[in-house]
Amino acid sequence: MILGIECRRYELAQPMETLEIWATDKLIPFRAYVRGAPPTFGPRLIDDLWPTMMRERKLFPLLVSLRYPNGTERFRFEVKSITPERIVDPGGTIFQPPPNYQELPKPSF
Repeated sequence: MILGIECRRYELAQPMETLEIWATDKLIPFRAYVRGAPPTFGPRLIDDLWPTMMRERKLFPLLVSLRYPNGTERFRFEVKSITPERIVDPGGTIFQPPPNYQELPKPSF
């Protein structure tokens, strides 16, 4: 239980790091915030893969920790509080891009 919500533990391991995820199916599926275009060269890193895995399995992570074998934490995602409330959007503009939004083309290589 995290924040009063039943969670399950998932673990992904690579030779030099382990990703531990505590996630639930009691909330909406997770959508990660993407700051830019994903890398296009080389294998994807474990910390790039977990958000897609959560969305595909319709899970929401409440705690994600990526650790080295010695226990040092390299990455942490943690939900600190949850407040259930209805979103009121009579004009339908909350989830729309701002008026000055410009979409940039993908770089070509």
